[in-house]
Amino acid sequence: MTKIPKVSPSTLAELKTNILTLRTKLEQIEYLSVVLLDFQDEDGRWVTYGEEYEKNKANCEELIQEMTVFAKNKIKNLGGRPIKWIEYPIVSSIGQYNEVKESFKDDGKLLEWVKWLLSNIEHHVRKSSSFLERTFNDRVLRQLTLDSKDKGEEYQKFVKRWGDAQNLEGDFEDYLERQLKVLSLVAPSNTPRNNFIDNSGKKSIGKTSPITFFIDEQIKEGEEVWQEAWSKLFKQAQKKLTNNEELTIWHIGEFSGFLRKALKQSSKGLDHAVEYQEGDTTEWKQVFRQSFSSMFRRALKKSRTLSYSPK
Repeated sequence: MTKIPKVSPSTLAELKTNILTLRTKLEQIEYLSVVLLDFQDEDGRWVTYGEEYEKNKANCEELIQEMTVFAKNKIKNLGGRPIKWIEYPIVSSIGQYNEVKESFKDDGKLLEWVKWLLSNIEHHVRKSSSFLERTFNDRVLRQLTLDSKDKGEEYQKFVKRWGDAQNLEGDFEDYLERQLKVLSLVAPSNTPRNNFIDNSGKKSIGKTSPITFFIDEQIKEGEEVWQEAWSKLFKQAQKKLTNNEELTIWHIGEFSGFLRKALKQSSKGLDHAVEYQEGDTTEWKQVFRQSFSSMFRRALKKSRTLSYSPK
């Protein structure tokens, strides 16, 4: 994972240079959003410019305004901020983990949370001793900051959470490792996305991508003609020549990503397709029109089987 720059930029050129070090659009959006937060208060401006802010305040304010305008436009061009900054709850001790885990009704989802926690823990050794510190990585700390700001969290509560996230309980990581082993044995083989429960309380057809989620939603709304469903999906996709900088985020259910039109060579010749990029990955996956047809028919057949099965 790309490490997001820690130091707030003091010039537009520095800001643009920092952006180039970030691998994904979402990381860029997060970084720019934190920069904007830093510029909103005197303390943040002082941290950026130090004594220069007092000596030449007018010039510093002009630089800040220039970067603010750029950052806001850049976030918009990248697709806008996500619906939520943090995917899972952030906990820093065994006690906190045990409290929150009761809210996970699905073992598969709980397993994904544990994996997420472990994947974002970093180790550091104090310079003054050989003591090993465990902390969440820079990106999670930034997401925590943005999430707290959005929710209007009390400052003292945020400071405590932020501090705890940088000083995890000593045996917390080992405990998560044990939880991972246990949950890997008891959790269902299909992932949480394959058994996603929507707001209506009805179990959806197996979903492993935004496309299968879209198909399921269309069928639940009464659509039975795959060509009509494809037409709706294709209209939602952006033009195939759209520059990546101009793509906007496509939201469908629990998924957020990018969706664009494409014309690809299939086994039967040129065929219309859609390409999607999900989450933080840079990989573009594609679905041909004919492949969509097969996916839709299989899902429709499965939904009818479930509807007619004995209760």
